[in-house]
Amino acid sequence: MMLDFGSQADYFWALLPEIILSLWAMLVLMVDVFQKGNRSEASRPIIAWLSLAGLGVTAVANGWLLNLSEAGPTGMIAIDSFRVFANFIFLIAAAMAILISIGYLDRRDINRGEFYVLMLYATVGMMLMGASRDLVLLFLALELMSVAIYVLVGFDRRDARSSEGALKYFLLGAFSSGFLLYGIALVWGSTGSTNLGDIVPLLPTVQQSPMFLLGAGLLMVGLAFKVAAMPFHVWTPDAYDGAPTPVTALMATGVKAAAFAAFIRVFAVAFAGAYDEWAGVLSWIALVTMFGANLVALTQGSVKRMLAYSSIAHAGYLLVAVLSANAYGAAAFLFYLLTYTLMTAGAFGIVIANAKGLKERNTLEDFAGYGWKQPLLGAIFTVFLLSLAGFPLTGGFIGKMFILRSSLEAGNVVLAAALVLASVISYFYYLRVIVVMYMRPAAAEDAHDHVLLSGPARLAVTVSAVAVLALFFMPNWVLGAAQNSVASLFTVPGAFFGLAP
Repeated sequence: MMLDFGSQADYFWALLPEIILSLWAMLVLMVDVFQKGNRSEASRPIIAWLSLAGLGVTAVANGWLLNLSEAGPTGMIAIDSFRVFANFIFLIAAAMAILISIGYLDRRDINRGEFYVLMLYATVGMMLMGASRDLVLLFLALELMSVAIYVLVGFDRRDARSSEGALKYFLLGAFSSGFLLYGIALVWGSTGSTNLGDIVPLLPTVQQSPMFLLGAGLLMVGLAFKVAAMPFHVWTPDAYDGAPTPVTALMATGVKAAAFAAFIRVFAVAFAGAYDEWAGVLSWIALVTMFGANLVALTQGSVKRMLAYSSIAHAGYLLVAVLSANAYGAAAFLFYLLTYTLMTAGAFGIVIANAKGLKERNTLEDFAGYGWKQPLLGAIFTVFLLSLAGFPLTGGFIGKMFILRSSLEAGNVVLAAALVLASVISYFYYLRVIVVMYMRPAAAEDAHDHVLLSGPARLAVTVSAVAVLALFFMPNWVLGAAQNSVASLFTVPGAFFGLAP
């Protein structure tokens, strides 16, 4: 089916997954309201399952996008397989967050239908970010996602840490949105357009313009904030630590993935002709992020905060893929993003499982003896930690190898070496958790008798662990799908990922 965005009706088909998920979120809200009326009580289990069904229907509609094509890359919405692949990552992240929230919200007495509705609308924002081919739409999608996440971070209003994290995230997020919007204005002022397809042929004449360079720099700051790259990460530890853990899982995976998808479209495709102007700055950001986050993670006594800094470090690894300037790097980026989503969301699921009553036991001492008391969950957590570190026999190892290969092919030897050294540093704090789980006795005999993880959540983390292992032994089909997906980006003339196949 060929779409011509000269007709506004064609935008309906281009935005079908987002429209379905938006309407489904309204349905979830109405069902919750009609079930409870004006009674203040917990939402029924059907609300979570209805939300998951909405993600499933959206996934079907997302796959249907592969049947569409467009007359030319000039519309505000991209119709390409890169968008489809990225959307599946967002949907997986949202599904994992919802699954591990089942049971958790009841214990915290925050099981309200609005929680799931906000998660669905945040996912809509992520999908629009990955599809945006216009800077104005990108900004609107970013705000849709961000506003929902701001509320979710502070959803547990009786927890002071949750309110503090939400306030910090909101204030700094609003500040970064100002940078992004001002950058969009400057790019428009220098090129006369906010459409990424229209900007590409104009770059040779404006790439040395101070107005364009300043605009591109401000855009980089705004997106770097969302991916939590250093030094724009200061909101991350408190927001991740204070938010309800399922929200933390969604922030560390889906939000980061959406921001990186926007990074690819804006810088790797639209601003490809000005690569020399922005690559140097982004290289320094990647180096500082990889080493800074890993060094700070070494000092963390909380596993949840350690995973927060781990998330920051992985943003640095993904920036190396963005900077590779070749098609293999873009495919490696998608492969690693998928693997990272599975292992990070699963790791936060195990953090939920170690809770006791209302208390989230996140310190290292709280995990002492966990591997022996809970053999299955201990083994699953070990798989996730080893994969995050990049050990062999895990998908994380293969993902880092793909990024290293793309970086070396592009001649970025310093970045490749830095990635290896930063990964070695990370071994200490990942292995430290494993050592504590298996080599230190539990504080009490009944310390880990109760696993506060629902059956669906257990199934989700188990499937994620199996998938992480399978991605080591059978990576080619996923990498092949990723390579086919990024090939669609080459339809934009000048996209630097097409320079080195």
